Amino acid sequence: MAGGAKARRLPRAVRERQMLDAAVRSFARHGYQAASMDEIAELAGVSKPLVYLYLNSKEELFTACIRREAEALLAAVAAGVEGGELPPDERLWAGLLAFFTYAAEHPDSWVVLSRQARTQGEPFATEASRMR
Repeated sequence: MAGGAKARRLPRAVRERQMLDAAVRSFARHGYQAASMDEIAELAGVSKPLVYLYLNSKEELFTACIRREAEALLAAVAAGVEGGELPPDERLWAGLLAFFTYAAEHPDSWVVLSRQARTQGEPFATEASRMR
């Protein structure tokens, strides 16, 4: 930082979201085993110790990613089927459309949920099963 300018402190929720966003990208690109906490910290623009301070371990970070991404996907599908008195077949179509739209618009999220979470064994497979 030039000229002694102070770094602006971000609220914890904003900083944590940045870390989770970076982690989802890294896990989607490299898989759980190959993703590094160094890369996640760099992508988030924070120090590696800060990632550990906020999220404790790589395992807890991955679990937090699975939970957050699953909640976002489920919220998108729920929003797609809400409202009005649509017939069941139209509600099903709206839910499917919302699901596939979300997956297409959030490919890293989808990779983490569909491929990474279920193939890494426990406890991640249980988290993925809960989402289903």
